Amino acid sequence: MKRLLTMLMIAMLLAAGLTGTALAENKFHFDKAVNTVMEGESAQLILVREGDCADDGELSFTSSNKKIATVDEYGVVYGLSKGTTTITATLKGAKRTWTTKLTVTVARAVTGIEVSESKLALYSADDPLVAEVLSEVTDLPVLVLRKGKSTTISATLSPKDATNRKWQLISSDADIVKASGTSLTGKDVGECIVTVQSIQNPEVSVQYHVLVVQPVTKVRVTGEEKSMFVGEDIMLTANITPDNATIQNVVWSSSNEKNAIVDEYGVVTGVSKGTATITAKAADGSGQYGTFTVTVKQQPESIELNEYDFTLKAGNYKTLKATVLPSTTNNKSVTWTSSDASVAKVNSSGRVTAVAPGTAIITCASEDFPELCAEAVVSVYQPVTKVAFTDKSATVSVGSSIYLGWEVTPDTATDTSVTLSTNKENVLLVSQDGCVTGLMRGEAYVYATANDGSGKKATIKVTVTQPVEGVEMKYDEVSVGVDRQVTNTAELLPSGATNTAMTWYSEDERIATVSGSRNKATVTGKAWGETNIIGVTQDGGYVATFKVTVGNYDEALKITNLYAESDYIRIVVYNQSNLTIDRFYYEIDVYDAWGNPLDCNDENHTNTFEGSYYYTLGPGEATRHGQFSFGSEFSRPYGIGKVVMRITGYRTADGYSRSIREENQEEFTWQVKVIDAYGY
Repeated sequence: MKRLLTMLMIAMLLAAGLTGTALAENKFHFDKAVNTVMEGESAQLILVREGDCADDGELSFTSSNKKIATVDEYGVVYGLSKGTTTITATLKGAKRTWTTKLTVTVARAVTGIEVSESKLALYSADDPLVAEVLSEVTDLPVLVLRKGKSTTISATLSPKDATNRKWQLISSDADIVKASGTSLTGKDVGECIVTVQSIQNPEVSVQYHVLVVQPVTKVRVTGEEKSMFVGEDIMLTANITPDNATIQNVVWSSSNEKNAIVDEYGVVTGVSKGTATITAKAADGSGQYGTFTVTVKQQPESIELNEYDFTLKAGNYKTLKATVLPSTTNNKSVTWTSSDASVAKVNSSGRVTAVAPGTAIITCASEDFPELCAEAVVSVYQPVTKVAFTDKSATVSVGSSIYLGWEVTPDTATDTSVTLSTNKENVLLVSQDGCVTGLMRGEAYVYATANDGSGKKATIKVTVTQPVEGVEMKYDEVSVGVDRQVTNTAELLPSGATNTAMTWYSEDERIATVSGSRNKATVTGKAWGETNIIGVTQDGGYVATFKVTVGNYDEALKITNLYAESDYIRIVVYNQSNLTIDRFYYEIDVYDAWGNPLDCNDENHTNTFEGSYYYTLGPGEATRHGQFSFGSEFSRPYGIGKVVMRITGYRTADGYSRSIREENQEEFTWQVKVIDAYGY
């Protein structure tokens, strides 16, 4: 097609030359009106031929830079790459050759345009901020301009090496928006289309639906609260001035979204502890805004206690410590309460004081959020202060049982139980109900130890006795002299019997008396004869009897009186036996008042002489003075001061003779006082 047009153009030029005068000026040159071709496109060059040049000849075209552009035999230039090249047209006629040149520019086209929209008040058509005020339906972005105000459009065309990167603004209604250079000015409230267009390539453009509005002159933000807790919301309101502002909407933003965020409706939500400035910026691009500073407080999320379950002794105390979390909580103050102040009370510092036995719940609650709390259970116990047995001591028999009683003080003690034990389990057995059973004779201690850990303990001494089960005398018969004593022992059965107390009786106290309060009887002979001694055990009343014979053949006679008068010796002897004695024998030692022996024996010249009594002495009779016979060897000494007499033997009427051994002879002594010897 392009070739056909070229041939047609050449033919027209040739025809014009033929119809002209023969004297027409020769012209052979390019029409410079066509000197540009777009990269990747082609253009038909216009060649002017007049005069002889209009004649037929051999016409050819060449390009000086075929990398930039090529040209065919018809003068159609093909742009290959941005740059310039020289196209040469050569016409070889019959008579001469004509040549002409044309500088052709291969232009690189604009393929895109990008408008800097960051500072423009742009909205999508369905954005609630503008949708309600648009009078026309559009798919274009909505550019909001304020009446009487201008805004600058900045656009960038691509590629960067495009030959012509200039652009222009075109308004569809200059009465609404005036486009001048790079500036748009809102002339009147209304809507129109503004096009940002490449001058080189008009088809490359960006269009906006421009909304010219009555601008906002003031924005004031109000709210009922200035503070909130994390996670809570407050509603802010943007008040627009003037009332007839076309767009009443605002764009909300937060200066610190780590602390608080705001949604499109002005609802502010606390994120973390801190402050944030909430801005309501007029959506009409007026730049008007209002601010509202909110404080976000961290509310407590949990409370931790240092103890959750503990025990206190009545009267003691423990201080609980509360940790309010998180650590960023603004108000960490807490309140303390007790579920039962009669058991345990708590003060404002968390000090728990035990009052009386029982269980109470101590509650620690947030001052700001009372529903947030932590609880600790305190068990109050009253310790035992004293354990005492009812009796000071106790006695139990072997094989028998008794019950011990005890008291625990105070009676309000939480645990009044005790554990009973003994230090001698071989002596007695003690059960936990206080029953003590005797096992063997002895003494043991029983302990009552409080089970509450107070360490209080009571002690009682328990004597285990062996009861008397019988009695036997060690000797069935005993002998004793008059005024002499003999003992006999009652053997209690069993041998370990505890109570050895006995009561003793004599069947004939004229013969013998008995004394003793235990199992040992002391018999005193009173007169010659026989009688029975009876013993009765205090424990069980068991009876034991033994026979006692009173009378000592060595003591049948008793010297009851002896004294010297001048050189005479006077003697009284009493028959305390039940024998009839018809003769007894004796010896007498004689001394002066100073204890020096006096010679009274003519035969051997010693201070000793023998004598006898030949008169019958019946039982209970005494000798008579003057009936004593001194031996023939006796000589009366002068100055007798001391006399010692001994019975050496006797003979009874029935022919029984008895010699008393020297060691069994009883001496009877008379001695004059020295003062008597001198007579003063």
